[in-house]
Amino acid sequence: MKLITKIIMLSLAVLTIYSCQEAPKMINGFKYETSNSGGQVAQPGEYAYMSIIIKDQNDSILQEMKEGPNMPFFKIPTEPIPSAQANPLQDLAAIIGVGGDARIYMPVDSLTNLPPNLKGMEYITYNMKVTKVITEDEFQAEIQRVKDEAEAEKQNVIKVINEDLALFNEGKSDLIKTTPDGLKYIIHDEGNGDRGEAGKTVAVDYYGVFTDGNMFDNSYRSGRPFQFTVGRGEAIRGWDLGIPLLKEGGNATIYVPYTLAYGEAGRPPSIPAKSDLIFHVALRSVK
Repeated sequence: MKLITKIIMLSLAVLTIYSCQEAPKMINGFKYETSNSGGQVAQPGEYAYMSIIIKDQNDSILQEMKEGPNMPFFKIPTEPIPSAQANPLQDLAAIIGVGGDARIYMPVDSLTNLPPNLKGMEYITYNMKVTKVITEDEFQAEIQRVKDEAEAEKQNVIKVINEDLALFNEGKSDLIKTTPDGLKYIIHDEGNGDRGEAGKTVAVDYYGVFTDGNMFDNSYRSGRPFQFTVGRGEAIRGWDLGIPLLKEGGNATIYVPYTLAYGEAGRPPSIPAKSDLIFHVALRSVK
């Protein structure tokens, strides 16, 4: 009897130990942790804005998405989303309040188009912090405010680029500088942040016109800057040469000869063959 009693007591002790160990928190099949639950939590139909830092399993930063025009947000659904379409980040946004944070673990084998630097790793982490929660009305007002500001800035940019185009066509202004590659430029404000040098990921607002002043493309229509990595051929050669002339916060007008743009063929139907292009560029961020 004494032996049986001891075995029972030992079993109860083991069960007690395991019951005290907290099981991993799971959401939509992914493990997550929270260190601060925060305050106001987004309700169905509201929007949760957040900063996200993506890290590898060695805690090295892969990407940062924080304050600014590209800050991520999620609208909390009013109806359940099928599990196959569910987003664990969106699910967490409905749990964590303003000021709260969480870390969600994403197994590398669940990712597509895996970058070479992640091969051999087991997971990456999304480190989230909810910064604000707004209603649908507040969201629409914010969208309109951004549109109004973008339109006002666009009108100012049109004025500047028309004035610069006249200077380029005249070709006599001391404001015009030329790189060894033949890129012409007029810097209005060099900026005072990090330089948009090769290897950096930059966000750029732009307004592009032909030499006759007709606009062919601009970022103000979408309300978001264009992002690319400098020096990797993700944009035309003229941009890889022109953006490093600026620091974050700077702006300039660059005259890109067709040899540094879309070449002899152009990019039909929007860019004719052998088209020289003029851009006003504003460097919004450098990472």
